[in-house]
Amino acid sequence: MRACLISVIALSANIVLPAVAGAQAAEPAVPPPGFLDRPYYLPTEPPRNLAPSAVPDLSGDWARENRAGRVTGSQSLSVADRNARIRGKEPDIPYHPWALEYTMKQVPPTGGADSKFELTTDPYIHTCEPLGVGRIHNYPAKFRFVQTPEAVYILSEVGPQYRVVWLNTKHPEDPDPQYLGHSIGWYENGDTLVVDSIGFNDRTWLDQQGHPHTEKLHFIERYKKADKSSLELTMTIDDPAAYTKPWQGNLNFTTSESGFLRYQWVCSRRDNYAHFEKVGAAGTVGESSFKK
Repeated sequence: MRACLISVIALSANIVLPAVAGAQAAEPAVPPPGFLDRPYYLPTEPPRNLAPSAVPDLSGDWARENRAGRVTGSQSLSVADRNARIRGKEPDIPYHPWALEYTMKQVPPTGGADSKFELTTDPYIHTCEPLGVGRIHNYPAKFRFVQTPEAVYILSEVGPQYRVVWLNTKHPEDPDPQYLGHSIGWYENGDTLVVDSIGFNDRTWLDQQGHPHTEKLHFIERYKKADKSSLELTMTIDDPAAYTKPWQGNLNFTTSESGFLRYQWVCSRRDNYAHFEKVGAAGTVGESSFKK
């Protein structure tokens, strides 16, 4: 269901999200025939010889890292190009040619040299497509884990939305494609929660820069409790229909004492349009994807 439920109207040092409803959103990424039949590069289930692990305490509210010398939020999942200066030429993103072509056709809303907010094709801004895995953590919002013996729930201020990570089980044989996929998880080494997700639709971007994924996406997150106030996230993108091999992004988070869900970051096309009319329309000369 193409819901218009999840998004953010926020200003931060790195991300500006004034937006307006329109018909210029990017179409879903469509790979060549046969690409969706390619096997995953990586296993989609827990390791067979997984050692028993203590359960790390992931409680508290986690926010994007802002301490000097740590990995903060970014415009791109590319570790080599966090600020999107060389979009399409990142040495750590192994594009299939069609995925590179798709990326370069998109107009990012924020970030590097290719960003032009007034012309953006971002489906999150134009049609309130949910922020999917990966991209949601690039926003200045807090998230929280709720740990139970059966599942871990990841709650986010953006949306607000939540994900269910089913523990110590397997994926269904043929999960229905959804925005957040189907997630299973397990603990490792007494300090790490591993989240393995498949069953995505193809309607979201991996980050603000238009990097696509397909329904074949296999997304692996490793949340490692580095110390009492630090959380390290490693993300592995395993999408054989879009990329020639798996690749990784990473982010750091720190505990936040400002309170959870003090502001409900909900997408509203009406609010987006009003905001653009107030701060952007008068200064936009010529072609724009935001004008009717």
